Amino acid sequence: MISLQQEFSRPGHQPPTETGTFKLDHTIYPWNSPIPLVIVEGSSPEMGKQFGKATKGIIGKVVQHNVPILREALSKSKLKEKDYLHNAESAVSKFTESEFLDEINAMAEASSVSYDSLLLTNLNVDILTTLRSRGAGELFSCDFFSAWGGATQTGSVVAGHNDDGGRLMDQFSVLRIAKPKHGRPFVTPITPGYIGYDAIFNDSPFFFCGTALHDMMKDSEVMNDAVPSWFMYRWIGQFSSGVEDAMARFISVPNMGFKNWCFTDSSGTKIVEATPKHKAFVDFGTKRKDATYVSNNTACDELGSHIKKVKHPTSGDHRFASMKITLENAYGKIGLEQGMQLLSDHYDASVKRESASENTICMHGEYSGKISGTCRSLVVDFSTPGSLEVAVALGYPCYGYWRHLRLSKGLKSIEGYNPEDARERELRGLLAA
Repeated sequence: MISLQQEFSRPGHQPPTETGTFKLDHTIYPWNSPIPLVIVEGSSPEMGKQFGKATKGIIGKVVQHNVPILREALSKSKLKEKDYLHNAESAVSKFTESEFLDEINAMAEASSVSYDSLLLTNLNVDILTTLRSRGAGELFSCDFFSAWGGATQTGSVVAGHNDDGGRLMDQFSVLRIAKPKHGRPFVTPITPGYIGYDAIFNDSPFFFCGTALHDMMKDSEVMNDAVPSWFMYRWIGQFSSGVEDAMARFISVPNMGFKNWCFTDSSGTKIVEATPKHKAFVDFGTKRKDATYVSNNTACDELGSHIKKVKHPTSGDHRFASMKITLENAYGKIGLEQGMQLLSDHYDASVKRESASENTICMHGEYSGKISGTCRSLVVDFSTPGSLEVAVALGYPCYGYWRHLRLSKGLKSIEGYNPEDARERELRGLLAA
């Protein structure tokens, strides 16, 4: 059992000599601190206003970074921005919750950016992976594992997700803890300005995440009036009571992106690989059938006629192979701590040895001359009745600060976080500025 005092750990380092040891200065965020917590509650507009105010400075930078790139992609595809935004709004309102658009509007007002620019920013992953070049897929990567039964220390489910890809702007993430007026309380590591992101869990408990795919779907699969990815994560994560409920919701609506969608609760995990028009179940397990994993590799042969293959092997293929070996080596020992180590692993299957690179689970793109890598790591442990234990790190998990939390039903208590701690107050101040 991990001590849940106000404590942060870094793999390979001695425990801090004083509780919560980290030095705050103007260079602290994002690389040299725990991930900041932002707690919001109320209606969607109220949460949007609170989140926008708390992360105003970062939202402005996120929008400034994204909008020119996205407008160029739309222009090259001969699509009008106004029409594209209208289609997205219609799909969100028709298939999910129109209040999400109200939340973006409130967030935009609180952070002094325009509604249209923030909505466009929330469509970035879909625009870049469907309208831009084939290479854009590697801007969005990610890895996922889930284990249970004999693979874990307790037999309960332990799942982990690395957010891999381009540094800008994913490295400026926060941990948003939300208590909405409608739906379930939820938690998501998220880039400020986004309505949802690629890993989210709620108090049911249920965990939903995804991995991008480096292959591309054919043009015939593209739908501009489907649910955008960040909205899909938010809708499923906020309103689902478990895997079966979540999958029923997901299958009932068109998704805009092409990726692996991962659904986990205390009973186990299911993975769906989907284009907007076709879906298939992923059946990748360890030889003992009590763990599953996926990276950026296309997993389902049934989708072969609907996709365009890139040159293989990709870094996602190598990380998938690395994950398989690492999971087998950790068999029977997986818990929160081992999950952290697994996501921090540097075994490279392409060279069959420890060697940090873009082919390792802890992804280091800098060794290939790329401004990319693992930007955030998350492990969720379902073993404690009535609560959920999580560990989350910002930046490379191999040396980042891991924040340990235990969240109660309804998120009524958050063990491991003291909002009155002087360093937490200063970190919030840096975040807002």
